[in-house]
Amino acid sequence: MPPVSTKQETINAIIKEVESLDKSELQILLTQLRVKKLQKTGVKPAANYKGKKIKPPTMEQIDKWKHESRKLYAGK
Repeated sequence: MPPVSTKQETINAIIKEVESLDKSELQILLTQLRVKKLQKTGVKPAANYKGKKIKPPTMEQIDKWKHESRKLYAGK
């Protein structure tokens, strides 16, 4: 039976490995850990609305709004 390590021993082993990494490797590792966390917890929707009742705008609608806004503020 393999020896069971405690949480503290595991944390110490992780810290020991992380201390040997350079800055760019640390950033990559941190990004990977954050992605895994987001995959587990999921991402909350940006807008707070009932998805079944209100449909998000289409790309054509968004483009139309964007162009109207740019025309409105182009002279200012």
